[in-house]
Amino acid sequence: MTSESPVRLPFIRWFFPAIWMVFLVYPVTGAWDQTGAVRYWGVGLTVLFAAVFYLAMWVSGLNLGTLSRSTGSDPVGVGQRGPRGEVGSRRLPVIICLVAMIVIGLIVTDLIGEEGLSFLAYVSVILVIVVRRLVPGLIVAGLTLIAAEVTQRLVPGWTHDYATTFGISISSFAMVMAIMAGDRARAARAAEEENRRLEHEAERLRVSRDVHDVLGHSLTVIALKAQLAAKLQAAGAPEAAKHIGEIEQLARGALADVRTTVQGTRSISLAEELVAATRALRAAGIEVEAPTSVDSVDAQLRELFAWSVREGSTNVLRHAQARRCAITLEPDRLTIRNDSSGERSDLAEVGAGSGLRGLSERAKAVGAVVTTENTDEGFVLSVERQEASA
Repeated sequence: MTSESPVRLPFIRWFFPAIWMVFLVYPVTGAWDQTGAVRYWGVGLTVLFAAVFYLAMWVSGLNLGTLSRSTGSDPVGVGQRGPRGEVGSRRLPVIICLVAMIVIGLIVTDLIGEEGLSFLAYVSVILVIVVRRLVPGLIVAGLTLIAAEVTQRLVPGWTHDYATTFGISISSFAMVMAIMAGDRARAARAAEEENRRLEHEAERLRVSRDVHDVLGHSLTVIALKAQLAAKLQAAGAPEAAKHIGEIEQLARGALADVRTTVQGTRSISLAEELVAATRALRAAGIEVEAPTSVDSVDAQLRELFAWSVREGSTNVLRHAQARRCAITLEPDRLTIRNDSSGERSDLAEVGAGSGLRGLSERAKAVGAVVTTENTDEGFVLSVERQEASA
């Protein structure tokens, strides 16, 4: 069943409105104490009032489940929906029920007297549902308290009782608190879902970036080896078979790298990347100067520098048409220089992508920055940890 399927109506949805019916015992008792037609009209209209109230609660969709679990747009469907306050599609039927409740309540109260004051509790509850906001809801609850207190004191023949005032007004305050709790629960649920979405997006970007970096380098080297093998084979040189074997090994290694990257278990070594970059660049006929030790590099930066060496050497093979490349390491800085002619090589489109942007994201995560510069002597790629602010 998809998310668009009709919502099942659990037991709690029809039971929740029935909980409120306990206050109707007072008008029912007051009506039953009357005689003649007043008794039957009083009881009948009270039952009708209960049915209209139940219908209003049902149409609104308000129940314990929506108060605690619903997310997204206004689950009640009668209040404001979304940040711009669009009117819910169910608001009009609930307002019609509210008007009917007021009319019935006034008629029954006129028939049976002060016991009909209990209807005020139900009217205030529906009003709170209609306004569906904290401040207006509190205003409704406050006006309910005032109305209960004033009518008991001013209507001739009615007795004043603080317990009655409390019992009538507490229902609207309780509904305000319930809606507040539901809103907070929905906000927390929405925040949790947004955090999960962001985590999934971050993981997707990580996998995308890592796969790009892995395949970009591997495909570039494979293409280079294939070109060399083709040239050697055309010349009848026996070294062609060696390069073809290396191509197979590189392809298998790239496949393994993709698997470990997707699984999140891939690790990368700065020393290994320096060796691999040196081999690939020299195979392309580029003179390489690279350190043989990485002990001087801060341990927290070695993984970043390893990715930097991979990306930098790949870009030299793709774009540089270089003759020389120099890699230097410092505790907090990596520099890759090449005497680029400014012309793209015939490997420029192999694995092309957004490698420098991905490298910048990696650098930012450890407080470093990636800079590039075109000089008279060629192209310079630098990755350096920024000084911590005082």
